[in-house]
Amino acid sequence: IQLSQQFPDLEIYLKRISTAEILKWLGEVFDVSNVVTIKSSTELCLKNEDSEMSCVVLEKAAKGGYVSVWIKDNATHWHTDKDFAEEAYQYFVQQNETEVRCSTGGWEGEDEGGWFRITDEGSQKVNWF
Repeated sequence: IQLSQQFPDLEIYLKRISTAEILKWLGEVFDVSNVVTIKSSTELCLKNEDSEMSCVVLEKAAKGGYVSVWIKDNATHWHTDKDFAEEAYQYFVQQNETEVRCSTGGWEGEDEGGWFRITDEGSQKVNWF
């Protein structure tokens, strides 16, 4: 059994979810502190049992109303962007037309291999740009 490699950082894109809603969710998963918002970017510190991680929530990160959530130093229980995206989708699924996107692979030394799009129809690989 091959365990998935822990990505060094995580980034997902949530469609039409507000920064306030994202911060509420992150606050249910981590201890959140040092929240600073400048224009459309919110920086915060996430803490779990043994680590502190820097996180940035960026509104209007991509056309179509996508908000980026980037955890810079991944010490979370999510190994990959897709793990992070799937849990975010499950949390926000009650909202209409929830959609979460993430890269299909890590960025280090690899060409970007496309994107996962997670919706009511499941997870699909798409070309985003």
